[in-house]
Formats: sequence, C-alpha cells, structure tokens
Amino acid sequence: MELRFSDVFLKVLEFSRDEALRTGWHNICPDHIMLAIMRHSSNDACLALESAGIDTALFKEQIDAAVFVDEAVPWEERDSINLCESSISMLQHAALEATRCGSPVLEPLHFLLAVCRVAGCYSHDFLSDGDISLRALVEASGLEWSQYGLDSRALASGGADASTSASKDGLSGSSSSEDGHAGNFPDASLLAAALERRLREGYTTDNPLAS
Repeated sequence: MELRFSDVFLKVLEFSRDEALRTGWHNICPDHIMLAIMRHSSNDACLALESAGIDTALFKEQIDAAVFVDEAVPWEERDSINLCESSISMLQHAALEATRCGSPVLEPLHFLLAVCRVAGCYSHDFLSDGDISLRALVEASGLEWSQYGLDSRALASGGADASTSASKDGLSGSSSSEDGHAGNFPDASLLAAALERRLREGYTTDNPLAS
C-alpha cells in the first residue's frame, strides 16, 4: 500500500506552517498540525472530536496557550519553517493508524489517533487529561472498535498487503509501534525530505507523496 495523503490532510500540513509562524516557532511540531486540523475544521478529525464531546474551540485555545511564544517570526522566514523530528515521528505513527483503520490514504483522523496513542505533545496531554480514550475517538469516527486494528495483525506477521510505503520515493523501512506491532514505515529522513519538498511546492494533489 502506497503512503498517500488526502487533499484535506495535505492542506492541513500547509496550514501547519502558518500555525508555527503565528505562534512564534521556527519549526512545525505535532501541536501545530493539530492546530491546523482545527483551523481547517471540515475534516474527519474534528468531526470525531465533536462526536466524542470535545469542544474544539477550547482544545484550540488550550494548545494555543501552551505553544504560543511572545516573539513573532518574520513572514519572510516562512519558507525556512520545517517539520521537526517529533512531527515526522508522529506522521509515521499516523501511517500505522491509517493501516489499522484499513485506509489506503492518510487523513487528519489518523493523525489525531496517533496523537491520542503517543505521548509527547500538549495535544496528547489535553486528550489524556480529559479522559478521552483511543477507543472513544475510534468509535466517534464511526469505526467499529472490533474491526479497528485487524490490519495490525497482518503487520505483525509481516503481511505485504498491510505494509505502508511510498515506493515512488523509495520510502521504505521497518519500525515497531509502542504496542508491539511491527510494520513497514517510510524511512524517517526520506519522509522528512519528501514532506519538506511538498511544503516548498505546496499541497495540491491526492497523488502519492512523490510526484
């Protein structure tokens, strides 16, 4: 399965650079991607949050307050704002979430599920402090919990059909998730390079990561 980003998620990634700039950061962290998801608003992640009873305006306000730096980054430096290592790592986890959900395309929802599962950012802490479980978000998205994660068993056994790759960029490699399921991930450095190129060129297609 090729690693593909939906048009919606590509637009979210484009917004994430503006969110980093607005909050005074020189790199894009997972919280900036979450802010961008809520800025976009018309996506499956926001619908799942709302269905789970989460006030997305409050969520945004809390994350904004946590990451905001009272020192503006000049607009002319926008093109130098890139994804940090934690964002690349979270995108790798989001790719596995897409596989768990049986989706060939990475959507904002999959990034949200990764944030809920993996600690290390304010967005995760907000969900954890609110006792919002991974299961609650999965079911709020309309997925059956009994079906979620079935593909991860194929990943654990090395099933080729469940691997996540972006073959046109040569993005392949293996990693293991925190719950013990092994799967094929895009190599982090190559994924970063491909995403940075897309940040420069703009996100406008539903094609695989590589053009």
